[in-house]
Amino acid sequence: MFLKLLHRLHVPSDVAYGMALASIFGSIAVWARRNEKNPANAERLGIFIGLWAPTFMIIGNGLQVEEAQTPQFSNETDALAGKAHDAAQSIGVS
Repeated sequence: MFLKLLHRLHVPSDVAYGMALASIFGSIAVWARRNEKNPANAERLGIFIGLWAPTFMIIGNGLQVEEAQTPQFSNETDALAGKAHDAAQSIGVS
């Protein structure tokens, strides 16, 4: 249901994959900027942020499946190609 909602809102799967990469890089950045007084806190926060990546990858995969099952874009493309072909025939271009 959540994936269908995101698909209806036209959220592409690339956004979720990008968020997964951002969480990986954010995890590394948080870990690298750890405080010398309390390094364990930064390490735990880095691990927490890094754990978001698989969730975003699963969401991206689900959105990619939804995109593949929806023939909406191919139908629009076929309709535009048909209109272009009709327009070309009307002006005499074969």
